[in-house]
Amino acid sequence: MIMMLPATEDDVRELAPWLRAEDRAEVLALGCDPVDGLLQSLSGSCEAWTYRDDERIICMAGVAPLSLIGRTGVPWLLGSDLVPAHRRAFMLETRRMVARWLGMFSVLRNTVDCRHEAALRWLRWLGFSLSEPFSLANGLFRAAQKEAT
Repeated sequence: MIMMLPATEDDVRELAPWLRAEDRAEVLALGCDPVDGLLQSLSGSCEAWTYRDDERIICMAGVAPLSLIGRTGVPWLLGSDLVPAHRRAFMLETRRMVARWLGMFSVLRNTVDCRHEAALRWLRWLGFSLSEPFSLANGLFRAAQKEAT
């Protein structure tokens, strides 16, 4: 059974050592330690959730306002190696989550590491448009954006 719970700093410390290799590489390419990157994402979020099965965290996800004015949200999601084991539930829940966030923000926008092919496929499936690659921090990234309809 999958539980969706409000995300906490304790969840950050639990998830960080179990991040998928691609998620860890993305956070490091942005110049952050995984714990610090998760804590920054969590602290800036107006909504953040932890998804867990009976034993461990599957992923953490949230959305933060880009600024105090404007209607752009910055969604984020970092997962453990359990994401593939819960693929169907993950896909359905993230689709619902994005729809909810598009009710809060007129645009959702963030960047994704070009090496994270599974994340790029998932974002396309969710209906995000992806920019051409660009250099950022220590790697190549793509901007991902989805607008409310």
